[in-house]
Amino acid sequence: MLGMFDIIIAMIFIYAFFASLVSGVNELIVQVLAMRGRVLFEGIAMMLGELPRDTGSWIVREFKIAKRKLGFADTHHAQRTNALFAHPLIDTLSPPGSSRPSYISPKTFSMALIYVLSIDGSVENLRKSLEDRSKPLNKLLGPMLDEAKDNLDAFKMKVEEHYNAVMDRASGWYKRRTQFMMFFVGLILAGCLNVDSIYIVQQLQKNPEQVQKLVAAAAEYSPASEQGESAADEQEKLIQTIRELNIKTDEFRNMGLPIGWSIARETAYMQPEAEHISGAFAHGESDITFSLLPGQKSMMLVFIGWLATALAGALGAPFWFDAISKAFAVRGSGRKPGESN
Repeated sequence: MLGMFDIIIAMIFIYAFFASLVSGVNELIVQVLAMRGRVLFEGIAMMLGELPRDTGSWIVREFKIAKRKLGFADTHHAQRTNALFAHPLIDTLSPPGSSRPSYISPKTFSMALIYVLSIDGSVENLRKSLEDRSKPLNKLLGPMLDEAKDNLDAFKMKVEEHYNAVMDRASGWYKRRTQFMMFFVGLILAGCLNVDSIYIVQQLQKNPEQVQKLVAAAAEYSPASEQGESAADEQEKLIQTIRELNIKTDEFRNMGLPIGWSIARETAYMQPEAEHISGAFAHGESDITFSLLPGQKSMMLVFIGWLATALAGALGAPFWFDAISKAFAVRGSGRKPGESN
């Protein structure tokens, strides 16, 4: 029983590193696609009533939904949202020529919105722009201005409260989309690296020495604490993410796991043509073939193993490193005193 529990700890440790690798790739994609800024823009467009509905056939609707989940919602017709992001209060939050800002404070949003709606920030022009209550935005903001009795400070507070509620919803969108992307990235990595959970368990059962090495490494390992957002520009953040991803990839490869593919090089030799027999020689062309590892017989079972690995990667590295601490507590040989979790 203790041997099986050691295998469980070893698998948790493997999943922690794999999830860390998945998170690194996902973060790289997020930065390249500027997804945080895209989701923020989409959330504000929804609040201002400018997010288009998904119409058309079932295939077209599903395609639009998939695009929106990746942060590519059709928002070029969102005139007021684009005007809001073009306002200096928001436009100056990101460097010139870069992507949209990934965060806008409620106070900045309310001030910029008032100037976009009223042009000069006066309550008279603001009320005039909200007169037509048939429009979705006016139907939302008009009653707020009525309740505030034309007091701009009170109106700003109501706008900021609603903005916070919308941003909570947008955060939920972002988390769900990130988990979806992490599963997709995990499945691709599991397939490319042939990280088959079922096969790994089978091989660890035959190799207790490898299990003990992984358990000992898990007991000693302390993941680096998350660093807060720095003032570095987008390019520096991207470079730092790539560096961290390279480190995580090297660490995962150096764990000596039963992963990867069997690679064979086959050389086919050919004889020269008859007129060149006097200088007889043989030449060949090499073909590289990839095959499953010894013991991986069923492709269906291998794919199930990849799915299990991808699901583990989607849970995130913090989940698995926390599970390691709990597993050692149950095992009765927790971390050494003074070590961080």
